[in-house]
Amino acid sequence: MTLLIEPMTVKKYINTKEVAELTEHPYDEILNLAKTGVLPCHRTRRGHYRLNVDAVEKYFGIQINKPEEMEDKPIKEGKAILPTYTRLITENFFQEVIKRACSAKSSIEIMTADFNLFRLMPTKKQGKKYGDGTPFLDFLIEKANEGVSVRIITAEKSGYFQDGVERAYCKTPNKCFYVWLCARNHAKVVIIDDEIAYIGSANMTRAGLGQPYASPGNFEVGIMTEDPEIIASLNERFSDITSHKFCDDCHRKKDCLEDKM
Repeated sequence: MTLLIEPMTVKKYINTKEVAELTEHPYDEILNLAKTGVLPCHRTRRGHYRLNVDAVEKYFGIQINKPEEMEDKPIKEGKAILPTYTRLITENFFQEVIKRACSAKSSIEIMTADFNLFRLMPTKKQGKKYGDGTPFLDFLIEKANEGVSVRIITAEKSGYFQDGVERAYCKTPNKCFYVWLCARNHAKVVIIDDEIAYIGSANMTRAGLGQPYASPGNFEVGIMTEDPEIIASLNERFSDITSHKFCDDCHRKKDCLEDKM
């Protein structure tokens, strides 16, 4: 039997300064979005703008009302069920996925049908480090050199990606960078620190991730989730592919075995 406990009231409005801090976008830009009506808001008696939280979340691809901030949790069979964050995202994949990967501390696992050149966008926290538009693949090599486990499954091997992988194998003596070529892989998954995962339609390409920020890119749909059961299942699928569980009976076995990364 599940006992339902009403959660605390979620935030409906947020001021422009808070939005600027959360998104790392200039305050003047946020203020202009409010003044021009791009983001729904209301103006207080003192002349300050308060923006609609749902609109801000959708526009910037972020979450403001986080489940972990809820004080009360549902109880099932005498035990508290920890809330999990799962969010549908339909735009700004760069903001939602790549910025999460930039904060990885232990592992980054990627499944993609295609991996092409796209670059990191500098933020206030990154400062000048990525101000030159560092390619994401180079960033992954750098994370591997820092001891973060980077594992990639891809179906396509472009010349750019092949060159990057060869460079990575030369630059990561700690063996934290691995790539598997699987001709059947069409999944698009990113798992970060075994704590949060993206599942969706976007490949690791500029069009898929909508880079630069102002570019609409492809029409894509996906979710970000912290659900431990989903993440465990994704890790299991990842391990099945990298351990060659399906290779013996695969109709494309020849393609992979003759063209290893």
